[in-house]
Amino acid sequence: MATRTETALRPSSVGRPDSSYAVAAGLYVAVILAPMIVLGLSSVTSSAAVLYLSLLGAVAGVAAIAGWGVSRSQGLAVTIGRTAIAWLLPIVPFAWSVGVFGAAVVGWKPPDVAFPLTIVGTGGGAFLGIVLLGMSRSRYTKAVLNETVELAQWEARLPQRWRYVAIAGMVVTGILGISGLIAEFAFGIDWAGWLYWLIFFWSLFAGVENPRTFRVTEAGLAVGRPLQHRFKPWSELAGYSLTDDALVIQTAAWWRPAYRSDRDDIENLDTVVSSLNNMFSTRR
Repeated sequence: MATRTETALRPSSVGRPDSSYAVAAGLYVAVILAPMIVLGLSSVTSSAAVLYLSLLGAVAGVAAIAGWGVSRSQGLAVTIGRTAIAWLLPIVPFAWSVGVFGAAVVGWKPPDVAFPLTIVGTGGGAFLGIVLLGMSRSRYTKAVLNETVELAQWEARLPQRWRYVAIAGMVVTGILGISGLIAEFAFGIDWAGWLYWLIFFWSLFAGVENPRTFRVTEAGLAVGRPLQHRFKPWSELAGYSLTDDALVIQTAAWWRPAYRSDRDDIENLDTVVSSLNNMFSTRR
């Protein structure tokens, strides 16, 4: 049944992306491509005012064109959200940093404007990539849930010890990122500025104290947060275990983390376990 549900999600069956998704996608493309236009223009003029206005105009123009194109692409959001390509969205913008840093290493001195443009392309692109990643997954999950039957639902936080680990990760990445900026601008340690990008990893730990909503369906497992929803078909899940403090649903891929729920947060534990038993036993 899971297979029938997934194959039913053809681009034509889910419609075109909504306006908010098109706007986010347009801005994402714009902050990556518009700095290239300004970088090319910098070979003609060094006027900061002209380059700044050109950047604003390029962002607006590229965003409008890209957003319109996305809005006309049938099923694009769902297609991106269901594949691993979604992970590339926040990673691609780092090509700006790699490119400028690599150019400096091989001896080519980039123009001064390249460095602020790198911040725009990398920082803005990574942020919008994270937003677009969440939006794509949420739209894919919504499309799947409309085509399947829900068997059980619960809300739960991470087990307490994992919440401590996540909070520690937030503290460490935040301190290192801010310390890097201070070291660069206050003490002139240029390489330390790169530690700033660790702040983006802070978002991975944000909201750790908030519960997630889990849904066991005939097609797979849906996991929802206020701004992001994910869906995993049963073929990508290996099984589950119940410990003294947690319900753990293992993924089939060794590099993917398991889904952990604080056992004390699950009100209908018997129903949840029964549903998981039925789904995993059906797959065997």
